[in-house]
Amino acid sequence: MNEHHTLLYQLKITCRWALGLVWIWEGLVPKMLMPTTMQTRVVENSGLYWPDPASWLIILGIGMIAMGLLLCSGFLERLTVLTASVTMSILIVLVISNNFYDSVGDMHGGLAKDACLYACAWVVWKLAPHVPHKATK
Repeated sequence: MNEHHTLLYQLKITCRWALGLVWIWEGLVPKMLMPTTMQTRVVENSGLYWPDPASWLIILGIGMIAMGLLLCSGFLERLTVLTASVTMSILIVLVISNNFYDSVGDMHGGLAKDACLYACAWVVWKLAPHVPHKATK
């Protein structure tokens, strides 16, 4: 790889891993290991859960960890970042519509963090067709 392609490859990998690690963290810590009252309340207020809000948080956390691992692996990069972005958009709408004030003041970054995740997803989306999935020599 020439220097330009190496830089683009590193940029794509960095953005893909940043996106994936946030999904893993968000699935593991606030959903499974240390769920907050706000997390449970958002799920409860949405009315979209099965069998109960606490169990649904764990199921959601497992799904988020799986998505994070897929993002980090690079498997079907464009489809994976598109799926992650659409899913994130749905979750944002559910969180904001059910808990606007708490979500704006979220200590984990909330909407500002989500804007960064969209930026990372966009970089991966744009570079995926032009930069190899794995490093080449």
